[in-house]
Amino acid sequence: MTALASARPSDLAALARLMAGSLPVHFIAGGTDLLLSGRPLPRQGVLVDLSAINGLTGIKTDGGDIEIGGATTVAALAAHAGLAKRFSALAQAATECGSVQIRNRATLGGNIANAAPAADLTPILALAEARLRLMMPGGASAEIPLGDFRPEAGGLIMEVIFPEAQLLPRSAFAKLGPRRDLTISRLNMAAMGEFSRGRFGALRLVAGSLGPQPIRLGRAGAALTGRPLAPAALRDFMQALSEEVDAAIPGRASWGWKRQAIRGLGLDLIARLCGLSPRDPLFDEAL
Repeated sequence: MTALASARPSDLAALARLMAGSLPVHFIAGGTDLLLSGRPLPRQGVLVDLSAINGLTGIKTDGGDIEIGGATTVAALAAHAGLAKRFSALAQAATECGSVQIRNRATLGGNIANAAPAADLTPILALAEARLRLMMPGGASAEIPLGDFRPEAGGLIMEVIFPEAQLLPRSAFAKLGPRRDLTISRLNMAAMGEFSRGRFGALRLVAGSLGPQPIRLGRAGAALTGRPLAPAALRDFMQALSEEVDAAIPGRASWGWKRQAIRGLGLDLIARLCGLSPRDPLFDEAL
């Protein structure tokens, strides 16, 4: 028998009181990791069900920063027209995240807090320099960069903020897994950039499933920045992607196939970013 208790607060004030108590607090929203992976429950403290609390969900995209409640479901991200317009990579990734049932339960905050290397959403958050608004143990609030978040510190993700200054006009997401549908990423990538009249402006790329945290692909982004979309530039881009894998996972068993697979995945990503089909002859010429 364990000393674990449970609570289902109805508002943020009740949640703050729980977090100001002496017992360690553990949060559950969608609970998909418990359902699918058999992850054990904590042995002590208070397990807090967040599902009854107003103020933890919602998506704001109507100018300025994009703001999304931590308990917003992945299905809500996938269905939001404003998000698809202003930050399409996040909407695309949400659409491809798990099954319909998982998307209806899984939350943005849970995807961050569980910190799985294969998570589909975290590379996109890193791409946009996301910030997290937290409620900390004791009930105080804090705002931190995504990269500073540590689940073991006990903070609850109240809101995810995408600063307007970091958002570029186009974005896209692509992933590779062992099967076509409902797949866990073995490799994923997100891009955000400027593309007009056949030429790239600024371009940022991030890869997931290469390491414990999303990895920025600076060399690959530089290979296309300021250049026209043409076979020669794409070949330089693919070579840079392979070099990024060489630097990220030297000697790992997956190194050989990932340094090849990232090239094709990168072309798919650039096609999406530019609004083209990956079957366009331009991409065949680059191979």
